[in-house]
Amino acid sequence: MRGTEKKSHTTNRAKPPPITYILMSLAILSLFYPFSHQELIIWAMILLWLGLISLLFTRPSSLPEVKSLIELAHKHQNKAQYPQAERYFCQAIYLLVSQKEFSKASELFEEYFMRYRRIFSPRIQLELCRHLSQRGKYLLSARALEILIKDWDKVYNSHQKSLLEQAYLYLARIYGEKLDLPSLAIDLYFAFLKKFPRSPYRETALYQLQILDQKYKLAV
Repeated sequence: MRGTEKKSHTTNRAKPPPITYILMSLAILSLFYPFSHQELIIWAMILLWLGLISLLFTRPSSLPEVKSLIELAHKHQNKAQYPQAERYFCQAIYLLVSQKEFSKASELFEEYFMRYRRIFSPRIQLELCRHLSQRGKYLLSARALEILIKDWDKVYNSHQKSLLEQAYLYLARIYGEKLDLPSLAIDLYFAFLKKFPRSPYRETALYQLQILDQKYKLAV
């Protein structure tokens, strides 16, 4: 990378409460209430635990770094430097995922997928597809799941098979319930039952087939 692009992407982490603040709080309290030695220790422990708990629930903000990565992605994209742009898109999405910001990650994935037609690891991709569907992006979610299923044996074979089972069922439900493609849904349910005859989701697939049959009067 050029010198202008060598940025240290660090998140703004919340700093722990300094011990001096705890001591100052105790000093102020002691003006109004004379503490015994034992009470002083108890109050110090309470304040310390409160500080630690606040750190647990204070999530570091990743938005400044994500914004910087997206700007770099767009910059390289405008120069037709697509491998570099793709790399920055991926970094931004992974960063959002690491912060459990799946809704924002799915929005960025939408832009990324429309250009590069690539997906992420199964667990991350399933979560992204769920959030895409929550935003009404059913066709985009379906296309990503199709690639996930198609490439599974070549790329993701080492991952848990239960994730592949979930991908089958989720895609079938999108076909049947959101995209009004019952024939594709039925074909996928039958493919699922054939591929995973002992799946714990077998009864779910059979139940969904029954619903499709009742709704569309198809020969199941």
